[in-house]
Amino acid sequence: MPDPNRESFGSIEDLLSYLSAVESTVESEVERIADSIDAVTDRISASLRSALGESTWFPQSKPIPPPPPPAALAPSAGYLEASRDWISRHRAITAAAVCFLGTGAFLIWRQRRANRAKRRAKRAKNGQRTEIVVLAGPPSAPLTRSLSLDLERRGFVVYIPVNSLWEERLVQAESKPDIHPLNLDVTSPSSISSTIRKFTSLLDPSNAPRYPLRLASFILLPQNPSPPISQSILNLSTDSWSDALTTHLLSPFTLIQAFLPLLSSHKASILFLTPINTPSLSPPEHALENVVAGGLDAYISTLRRETASSSLTNIVRFKLGAFDDASDRDAFKMALALRPENNDSSNGTMSPSAAERKGTRGTPLRDLHLEVFDAIVGKRKGNVYVGRGARMYDALGKAMPDGLVGWMLGLHTRKGDAQATRNRVDEGIQEGGSPGWEKVDQISGEESA
Repeated sequence: MPDPNRESFGSIEDLLSYLSAVESTVESEVERIADSIDAVTDRISASLRSALGESTWFPQSKPIPPPPPPAALAPSAGYLEASRDWISRHRAITAAAVCFLGTGAFLIWRQRRANRAKRRAKRAKNGQRTEIVVLAGPPSAPLTRSLSLDLERRGFVVYIPVNSLWEERLVQAESKPDIHPLNLDVTSPSSISSTIRKFTSLLDPSNAPRYPLRLASFILLPQNPSPPISQSILNLSTDSWSDALTTHLLSPFTLIQAFLPLLSSHKASILFLTPINTPSLSPPEHALENVVAGGLDAYISTLRRETASSSLTNIVRFKLGAFDDASDRDAFKMALALRPENNDSSNGTMSPSAAERKGTRGTPLRDLHLEVFDAIVGKRKGNVYVGRGARMYDALGKAMPDGLVGWMLGLHTRKGDAQATRNRVDEGIQEGGSPGWEKVDQISGEESA
């Protein structure tokens, strides 16, 4: 490198040449130093790699996996695959749905199988009928006629208690050899004793030693109280109360009491067929029907407890809903045709307006026929619900508060209407209305005699 102290620059060109010489010298020195540093660094790196590769305490590094290949577009899943995927993601809901549908299908299958099964009463070897059923119901009622025809068709001998010539003609009008009227006046103790003696002799095995008759069941069909029109308690006369209690409570209780020894000896069943839709809610202006239903409830409960330890254990109560009675309207026409003229229809079982009424939609009567047969043979016990709305109305009447039931039924009477009703009742009493218990007193006197 030239020394600027020794040399003198004569011109600017000499100075520039000197600076360019210095620049080239500096560049060469810098390159040499950089090469030296690179060589030292390479040696240090090689030494470290060699030392780390030969050591056993340092974990070996895993190779970086290659990136996954791009996923191919899958074809759209079908309905079956989508359903399978949904089921796998909602297993609890799927299990609940399968249990619900399976149980429902099993119940429907069992019900249809039971309905298709043949139901026939037991007969003797020669084909003679040996099972007797007493059907205590109004002969003019469509339900009595329907049940009697069905039981006769299934092999039973049916006896229907009657207390008038018109009712006897009504039973005989069926022209069935195994449906018989049973003359029995519940207001006369002597008539009851005579009829029970004749019926007991009919069932005596000594009369038919080879094929004895057997009393299979006693079926009670209480009729609806009269008057059928809804009336408040203020408008009901004492005569109406007397007729209702006598016809719908006293008469059935007397029949059961008369037949109870025979039923116990033959181990027969007692069937009560009572409506449930209206009495379960105890609506206003239905006092007669509600009181009769309450009396029957208490009587059935007491009878079950009293006969629990005896051979008579099958006491079944049918709580009836709405039935399709369009097929039985001819029963009303036949009853009207056989009814004597100028009859005051005091028993409240038939009226011209009832014969002309339209059939109501409900459960077919065939379901009731099947359930009654099953109860006679001992397959049904306790309470049986048959008919549209029977179980629902019974549950509502037991669970819902009285205030809510009254609100649903529109239980609100205006003060003016209530006062007018009281005035009409007071006028009727002032015109000479009597307490109207003559019939009850007459019956009590006959029984005491």
